[in-house]
Order: sequence, then C-alpha cells, then structure tokens
Amino acid sequence: MKKIASITVLILIISLFGYALLAPQLSLAANETDGGGPSLPNPLGKNVDLLTVMLRVMQIALAAVDIFALFMFILGGFEFLISAGNPNMIKKAKDTLIWATLGILVITLSYSILKFIFEEIQKGF
Repeated sequence: MKKIASITVLILIISLFGYALLAPQLSLAANETDGGGPSLPNPLGKNVDLLTVMLRVMQIALAAVDIFALFMFILGGFEFLISAGNPNMIKKAKDTLIWATLGILVITLSYSILKFIFEEIQKGF
C-alpha cells in the first residue's frame, strides 16, 4: 500500500512540474523592438517583482501539498470501506481521515496567513 501511495505522489509531482514546464507556449508573433523576430512571452506577466514570484511559487507548493492531503483523505475513506469490521483497520482509517483533515486545514490557514504577509510587504514597497 505504501508503494502505491509513493508512486502516486511521484506521478503527481512529475505532472505538476511537467505542466509548469509546458505551460508557457512559444509565441511566434512579431516583436516590435527587435525588428520582427520570434519572441517568447513572459509567463509571469508584465512588471513582475520578486514578491510576486515568491507568492506564485508558494501557491504552487501549497496546491501540491493540498492535492496530496486530498489524496490521503480519499485513501482514508477507502481504507474505512474495506476494513470489514476489523478494529485495527478502522482505527488506522480514522487516523488517516483525521490527519488528512487537519492537513487540509493547516494548508488553508498557512496560505491565508502567508498571502496576508506578502500583501502587507508589497504595500510597504
């Protein structure tokens, strides 16, 4: 069971990084500043500072951890369904559900707190 969970997590991580690498599309539109050659659009947008980049990295990291916590919540429910009345399996399933729920709450709260901190820092600049 641990092997399946670790393979699933590895596939999710590879998928997230693959999406991040393939998301920016090559634009062959003419660039007015260099005489009309091909150009790459900035995937982060115009006028991006370090705090914005840090906020986006934090969002991606927390989203990945949130996906993992959701997966663990589903896994706990599945364990509960297949426990067949075995008290040890029921306890393990309940523990998984409780810890996954706490993980989702901590991730949500940490995102809110960090976003507030970054917004206050940006107001100072």
